[in-house]
Amino acid sequence: MIEIWKDDRLFRAFWILYFATLAALILTTPLTPNEAKLFYRLQGAPEIWVARLLHQWIPGPLGMRLLPFLLGLINLRLFYGLLDDYFPRREDRRFTVVLFALLPGVIVSTVLLNDAIFALTLTLLFLHAYRLRIVWMQLATLLLLLTTDTAVFALYFAVGLYAWKKRQYSLAIFSFLLVVAALAFGLFDVGGRPRGHLPELFGIYAALFSPLFFVYYFYALYRTAFEGPRDLYWTIAFTALLFSILLSIRQQILIVDFSPYLLVGTMIPVAVYLRSLRVRMRRFQRGYRIAGAVVVATLLLSSLTLVLHRPIYEALGRPEKFFVAPAYTLHELARYLEGEGRTCVEGVKKRYEPLMYYYGFPPCRDLGKNLKPSN
Repeated sequence: MIEIWKDDRLFRAFWILYFATLAALILTTPLTPNEAKLFYRLQGAPEIWVARLLHQWIPGPLGMRLLPFLLGLINLRLFYGLLDDYFPRREDRRFTVVLFALLPGVIVSTVLLNDAIFALTLTLLFLHAYRLRIVWMQLATLLLLLTTDTAVFALYFAVGLYAWKKRQYSLAIFSFLLVVAALAFGLFDVGGRPRGHLPELFGIYAALFSPLFFVYYFYALYRTAFEGPRDLYWTIAFTALLFSILLSIRQQILIVDFSPYLLVGTMIPVAVYLRSLRVRMRRFQRGYRIAGAVVVATLLLSSLTLVLHRPIYEALGRPEKFFVAPAYTLHELARYLEGEGRTCVEGVKKRYEPLMYYYGFPPCRDLGKNLKPSN
């Protein structure tokens, strides 16, 4: 399973197929309600403003999704560059970056307009700057993270703790000041009443990583807490997971809130698995190899569900509760209204109104407000 990545031709072929598949998804998947909501949101993060600018030159979903796609490619390269700290073997590094690329959360963040992709890029850049001891880049990336709509305080807290442990007091103090700034300026709302969102949170993470991979990811973070190495990658991932669990007791956690800071620790479960596997003689590895193959198979199944979502949607009879159903049904509704010569739409749920506004059909009650749909 891992040795096959020694083959350069296989490795190159995978990336050609991978990028072609992502490009096809970008071009063929209709705009989603969440993308339209982000596009028209008043308080836009930098990636949203750039998407709006690109949309003026490249109409349609491609203009919105071009920046996430480019950042996604950069993230793959940045993540691969961090793997030298964990894996001396080239095939191990290749296997890990392939797993990272196949994570459902990585695929979605690379294909669709979202808040998490820029935060992931900045976090990976910070980790590179920390490895290379480039102080100005460390400070710049941490400051830029304030502009992202994520739970960035968790990253700052993790960096502060780790820097203090390493007696890097300047970085620690700077990070703790950013924690205060992130919370004081309301960049992430903390509050609510105890309602038990924890099962929902684990469902989100199961969708982000695939179910069995997240279970092992959770176990790997726990095991590393006792055995080590408790490095910066582990500290960021563990802190983000811990904060998300604690906050989920009182409030709903969105998938973009902590996902960038958990994704940067994807190499940890792979490293734990390989250590457990290779410490044993070949004849005692069979159980570990089977378990690893099952986890990878479920990850591939989750990824294929995303890639083949349209034929699956059609084969299931276009169910209303399918995760991509609103994107397709609203796209078809817009085409129908256009054929009927309509200029507005009625009876659409409020959360879908931004998408219909994008298609040129604002709510009929807003016709007298000089709205200018952009399509």
